[in-house]
Amino acid sequence: MDTTTIILAITAGVVGLTLIAIAVTIVLMVRQNRAFSSELRRLVDGNLALQTGAAKELVEQVRREAAVATMPMLVLLDEPPLGIRDQPWAAVRVRNVGNGSALNFVVWMRVGGHLYHSAGAEAKGFSQDLHLAVGDTFEPGPLQNMLHVGEAHGYLDPGDAVVGEEPSANLMAYCGDAVGNRQRFNLRTGDPPEVWERGADAPPWAGAWDPRLSSGGQLLRETQPVWTEVPERDIRRLVEALHDVLDALRETAPDQHVGLTGRASRRPRVTEPGSDIGM
Repeated sequence: MDTTTIILAITAGVVGLTLIAIAVTIVLMVRQNRAFSSELRRLVDGNLALQTGAAKELVEQVRREAAVATMPMLVLLDEPPLGIRDQPWAAVRVRNVGNGSALNFVVWMRVGGHLYHSAGAEAKGFSQDLHLAVGDTFEPGPLQNMLHVGEAHGYLDPGDAVVGEEPSANLMAYCGDAVGNRQRFNLRTGDPPEVWERGADAPPWAGAWDPRLSSGGQLLRETQPVWTEVPERDIRRLVEALHDVLDALRETAPDQHVGLTGRASRRPRVTEPGSDIGM
């Protein structure tokens, strides 16, 4: 074998080994790139999850701070001695010492089998909405009252979930805040309020603003009227009855012209030709 053949064989072997090394290197690089891509994707997903969680926590913190910043706080002032505690005019003096206004303020009292409800001026009954600004006080007087609602367990009784029978739960206050949450305060114990957050399911004491909600009923103003078709024979009978009534009225008052409106007016006198008697 001459030298040229040997050189060519060696060169071919070296080139082959080089190609194999290059192929192995490429395969290893591809695998490393895949592993790097997977690790990078995992890191990105983890970072995104952390950012999402942090954003949610931040939003929740802002929401809580906003709720606290606008939350009213109702307390009972100068509670009278036991001898007159059950007198609505003396036992209910409530002040808003919180950070925001108490909107749609309501107080319920259950005493001796009777229910009392906060209201505005007595002449307006329960139709006037009450609001307590920061530092304002509700107390019976010319413009604010505790009015008698009725007997306990009656139609307007909102239930024990709103105002209980025990002395520690027979005086409760309710209100809303500027962000749409509602609060329930036990004025006897002074415990932290229960909060009905905006958009959450209604709690058992939702009937504090409308007793009919306590039994799961629907507000009358939200109830759609049900119209039923009146049979034609009933309409005919009604028309005939109305005509009979109209004829009877005409007979009893011949000098009056009575129309369907129920108003009477003088019937015009008509004189026939050649007659001196008016019809």
